[in-house]
Amino acid sequence: MHRRQSFLMAPIIISLFLLMGTVSAQSNLVANITRENEYVWGGDSNDYMADLDAGHWTIVVNSESFWDLEVKITVATDSGYTNVIAESGTDYGNYPRVSFNLASAGTVYIRISENSVYSDSGGSYRVGVYDDVHIPGFFESLSFFEWIILISVLSFLIPMIICVVAIRRSRRTTKRTMDTIAVEAPMHAIPNRYQGSVQTHGSRTTTVRLPVVCPSCGAQISHESVDWTGPLEAQCGYCGATMRATFENV
Repeated sequence: MHRRQSFLMAPIIISLFLLMGTVSAQSNLVANITRENEYVWGGDSNDYMADLDAGHWTIVVNSESFWDLEVKITVATDSGYTNVIAESGTDYGNYPRVSFNLASAGTVYIRISENSVYSDSGGSYRVGVYDDVHIPGFFESLSFFEWIILISVLSFLIPMIICVVAIRRSRRTTKRTMDTIAVEAPMHAIPNRYQGSVQTHGSRTTTVRLPVVCPSCGAQISHESVDWTGPLEAQCGYCGATMRATFENV
């Protein structure tokens, strides 16, 4: 009789241990607070529970890029996941975000499953459940390691971009200078407000620039081949086309 009772009690004790293991495996997620340094390996999953108010919620899983971790998120209203209310994906691959609505306050159960085709991914991740106000943006979701990479890339790219812009501006200025010719204009071709003054860069206000060739007939322009008809306005001596002059800027 005693041996029979022991035989019957053994499955009950084992079941209790299994149940305790299941309960202890469920970690708490606090709304809008990220849980750091979580781990999942090939074919495994982690369970969480969260007490949430009614409203719209989003679960976000962030992992270091070098882990190459692929996960799927399942959300249910019961710990056995028979009443699933949201799932981030239905196939293999990485589905690290899912949103769902709660009509009333209650407890939800969240399962983070490794989801690669061959169950061979794994590593560390961060997880949180957020309302619409607290969903982490791009910079907020970066880990320390990802910040280091981003800063390293920017420290390389920014000087390069500055150099490229400076070279292009220098070439553009050189091209403008090559496309024009500096000539001395008579005083009546200089606007009254500039007559007798010196520009901040030191050149006289009578030094102006005209196109190297006439825009209309293509004739070569020189000081002798133009007629000054008004303030900063010259006329081609070959075809009579009007050209605008600009002050020399050196």
